[in-house]
Amino acid sequence: MPTRVCRRTARLAVSSPSRFQVVVVSCIAIPAGLLAQQLKPETQRDFDCYVQSAETRMNAQKTFLRAESDTALNSQLVRGEKVQTLAPNGANPHKVAGGHLYDWIGASFIPGARLDQLVRMLQDYDHRAQYFSETISASKLLCRTGENHFRYSMRMKEPAVIDVESDVVWERVDEHRWRCRSYSTGTQEVGKDHGYLRRLYSYWRFAEVDKGVYVEAETITLSDEFGSMARTFGSMLLGINPEKSLKHSLTSMRESVLKPGLQIPSLPTGLPECAAPYRPGACSSATDH
Repeated sequence: MPTRVCRRTARLAVSSPSRFQVVVVSCIAIPAGLLAQQLKPETQRDFDCYVQSAETRMNAQKTFLRAESDTALNSQLVRGEKVQTLAPNGANPHKVAGGHLYDWIGASFIPGARLDQLVRMLQDYDHRAQYFSETISASKLLCRTGENHFRYSMRMKEPAVIDVESDVVWERVDEHRWRCRSYSTGTQEVGKDHGYLRRLYSYWRFAEVDKGVYVEAETITLSDEFGSMARTFGSMLLGINPEKSLKHSLTSMRESVLKPGLQIPSLPTGLPECAAPYRPGACSSATDH
């Protein structure tokens, strides 16, 4: 059965000689238990191999954040207060069998932010549309295990209206640093399936300093294969642009956590426990998918 996420909107209407209030409730049905789109075996193999190589590279990173070893990047983030992006493995998209893969890193600095508040906001999966209104229209926490393992669904606004279910594991590195990884376990485009998004994996790092919080994220996305003209046309009209989506997310994160009077609810209780954390497939010459 689908999960229904509802929004209440109050409108005040005037009808002489008295006033009356009309409350409009709109609901968005997000399918529960989305299944991962079945990829061709060769596409699944190429994607798994790319992810395995990328995760090996991330784990071998000598500093927790790139800004720690890149003074120019650090200056751009702190002084310019702008989101910076880079392609860690060369020009995007990367060609895989039957698809296109995009790998982007985004970094930002949030002056005046507190790490504990930022993490609580990001773990508030029932209200992600409130914090990321440019890219998300609805969300729902489906299960959680302890304080650090979550599974949730969301309805994305770009690159099209797409329902995504993800498995997220958080890890507290020390008092001033967190990281988390999020793997999509199911995607479903609402209406006609254009193949804009088949997989969405993201890896986040957060580090608190005296003046604020650094945020670094790497996203790896997979779409069907599109010609260069179709990609350009889609980017202009539909926002088929993972780099732009990453920038929107980082910008919204900064604006939301710094909003005066921000109220973040406690983690909900009574939810079912999640199954074991999801893990990507191993790189091999053949797959079982």
